Amino acid sequence: MKAREIGKRVAVVVNYDSFRLEDDVAAEYAEMVRDMEDAHYTRVSRYTTSAFMRVKLGRELTRTVRPHIFESKAEAQAFHAKA
Repeated sequence: MKAREIGKRVAVVVNYDSFRLEDDVAAEYAEMVRDMEDAHYTRVSRYTTSAFMRVKLGRELTRTVRPHIFESKAEAQAFHAKA
């Protein structure tokens, strides 16, 4: 279900396993993520089992948002439970 259909901003956990982020679009992707967060999310966490992707996402997303990147889905969900 889309956040717009829910009618309010929502908390989100994003799965980045098997995700690829090409260097030539990384800045634009980070801007899109920021726009999505501003418009639709109350709080967001991300996870991937790939240490390389956690570092890359952390580097790119930190420029526009607080990335909150975790190694597992359980850790990403626990982040929301603390709120």
